[in-house]
Amino acid sequence: MPYPTTGNFIWWTSRNPYNPKRISGGSSSGSAAVVCAGLCPLALGVDGGGSVRMPAALCGVVGFKPSSGRIPHSGVLPLNWTVGMVGVLAGTVEDSLIVYAAISGQPEPHQSPMPRLKLPMLKHSNMSNIRLANSNEWFNDCSDDIRSCCLKALASLQKLYGWEVFKSDRFYCGGPDIEVMRLAHYVTIGSECTASIAHHLEHKGRSESGWDVRVALSIYGSFDSRDYLNAQRIRNRQMRFHEKIFSMADVIVSPMVGVTAYEIMEDAQETGELDYVNGGNCTCAIFNSWNFLGLPAVTVPVGYDKLGLPIGIQFIGKPWSEAKLIQIAYAMEVGPQTL
Repeated sequence: MPYPTTGNFIWWTSRNPYNPKRISGGSSSGSAAVVCAGLCPLALGVDGGGSVRMPAALCGVVGFKPSSGRIPHSGVLPLNWTVGMVGVLAGTVEDSLIVYAAISGQPEPHQSPMPRLKLPMLKHSNMSNIRLANSNEWFNDCSDDIRSCCLKALASLQKLYGWEVFKSDRFYCGGPDIEVMRLAHYVTIGSECTASIAHHLEHKGRSESGWDVRVALSIYGSFDSRDYLNAQRIRNRQMRFHEKIFSMADVIVSPMVGVTAYEIMEDAQETGELDYVNGGNCTCAIFNSWNFLGLPAVTVPVGYDKLGLPIGIQFIGKPWSEAKLIQIAYAMEVGPQTL
C-alpha cells in the first residue's frame, strides 16, 4: 500500500544504507536501498504518491517520475491507475536518462496520443534563461536542515547559471488550497487501491495483512463514489490553475520531503509501520500533488542534515517536458561541483 515506509510483518523492513536503524522510505524502499548501497546501478518503482521520489531522497539517489502515460504499464499491477506512474531510481541523472530512454514506449490502446519522445544532451552549459517557481509555503513545511540545504542549492543555480527564481506564493494564496489537493489525491489513490484489490480481499480477507494495511483499507473503504468524483473535479480545477504557473516558469522547485529518514519503530516488525506522525511530517505539503496532476518530477540529492542523512530537492515540469526536466536535474547535480 502507498505509504512513506514499508515495514511489515510479512516482508520485513527495508533499512536505509546511511543508517540501518532508519527508514529507506516507501513504497519503493528496497529499490532505493539497493541503488544507494551500490548493489545495482538502477531500479524501478511505481510512484503513486511519491513512492519513487521519496525513498530516492531519503537514500540519497536520483528518483525520476515521467508524465502520466509516458512509460507503458504493461506487467504492472494496476493498483492506482490514474495517479501511479512507473519511475526510475538511479545513482546519477545520466543513468536515469538511459533507463528512461530504454523503457519509454508507445501509448497503450486505451491512451490518447502523446508527444514524440525527446531525449536531451546532458550539457549543463547549454541551460540558460530558466525560470524556477517556488513558494515559501513549501519551504516552510520542512525541517530547518532541509530548508537551508535546498535554499543553498537554489542559490548555487542562480549564481552559476543566472537562473531566475520566481515566487509563486501569490498564485497559491489566491487559488485552490494545496491541502485540498492533497486530500483529493488521498481519496483518489485510496479508492483506486480498494477497487484494485477488492477481488483479492474477497477470497483472502484481511487476516493476511499487517495492521498498517488494515487501517489503510478501513479508511479507504469509507470513501464513496461522490467523494471520488468530487476529487476529480478538484483535479481538473488544479490543472488549469497550474497551467498559469507554467506560463511564467519552466519548472516548479520544492524540497522533496519534510524530514530526513527517521528511526524505525521497535514494533514495526510485529505490527507494521503505523508511525503516522513521522510519516505525516515526511510527506510535506506539495509532496503528492504531481501524481494527482500527472506531471513529471525528479529529485536530486543536494546535501545532508546534521546527522549525515541525505536531503533531496525536487523539480516539477509541465506535461511532457521530461527532456528539459532531466537537463535541469543534471545541471543541479554537476553545477555546484564547479563553484
